[in-house]
Amino acid sequence: MGGVHDMGGSPGGPIYKDQHEVEDWERLADAVNGALGAKGLQSTDELRRAIESLENYLDLSYYERWVAATEKLLVEKGVLTSDAIDERAALIQRRWNGP
Repeated sequence: MGGVHDMGGSPGGPIYKDQHEVEDWERLADAVNGALGAKGLQSTDELRRAIESLENYLDLSYYERWVAATEKLLVEKGVLTSDAIDERAALIQRRWNGP
């Protein structure tokens, strides 16, 4: 039995690539995943497994899944803790939004 991500044969409609301008954070998510792969900290198969196991898979956009799965992998591997990620994300958010 397939998981929630296995939507083969389901009606999805056409894909319009011009409806979405890629945002900076999405480019950053792509760059982070590339860097983690280059450092041997995650593989494509590991990322796919983590994405497919997300409980909120259907609620997330494409790159939101990447970010959530990357966090999950880094915590599973003991590279970072959830608290450390949350603290850094809050710091980045404050800097991103400015004073």
